[in-house]
Amino acid sequence: MPFDQKKISLIAILFIVSLIIVLPIQVTRAQSSTTTVSVSPSNSAPAVGQTITVNVVISNVQSLYGIDLTLDWNTAVLQLESNQSFIGVETNSQGILHNPTLVVQDTASQQTGEYDLIATSENPAAAFSGSGTIGTLTFKVIAAGQSSLTVSSTLAQYEGVDQTTDPITHNDVNTVVNVGSSSSTSSPSASSSPTASSQTSSPSAPEFPTPVTLAVVVFLACVGLVIAVKKITKPTATLALKQQS
Repeated sequence: MPFDQKKISLIAILFIVSLIIVLPIQVTRAQSSTTTVSVSPSNSAPAVGQTITVNVVISNVQSLYGIDLTLDWNTAVLQLESNQSFIGVETNSQGILHNPTLVVQDTASQQTGEYDLIATSENPAAAFSGSGTIGTLTFKVIAAGQSSLTVSSTLAQYEGVDQTTDPITHNDVNTVVNVGSSSSTSSPSASSSPTASSQTSSPSAPEFPTPVTLAVVVFLACVGLVIAVKKITKPTATLALKQQS
């Protein structure tokens, strides 16, 4: 019976080691494959009088063929100065969708506090996969307070030669700009160029052990495994010697 208990302990050790190695890899892989449309301000806590840029970014999309997007802001806090969309990667390398493209709507209104973009690729354009900047808006901070940057989007997927489309499951990720009343502290000027890799408003990925920490844990688990094996085999060998004598 003690031998059976040790075998169970050995199996448990192997199972724990497998979880340590496999689980972070699988969760990270699932996290990285989630499609998101997120809002990324150059400064989330500006002062009154400063200018900020807001990038609307899409990440990890597959076979994108069309997009319908709306972004809202608080007009009492942020005043729109300019907006630009980046449709057609052949002319906007950090943008989205392949040419030829059709931009149905690309408008922004300070009166309503709303930016609207509807765009699609057209035959014979290929579907777009990857990440890119959908558009950039520049705002002047006009008052202290809080402004939510709320994005709502619909993504369409290209399906084969018949050009049928299906919606793409994704997450819209919003953010908030908090404006203080003091303008004495100046921040670096916001860049007007889009940055496709900027993901400050995206959900943070779960923190997993660093490679060094993971290696140490696996090493200690292996040491424990070796000790367990020795404890199992030693009584067996001793018993065999006694039987021979």
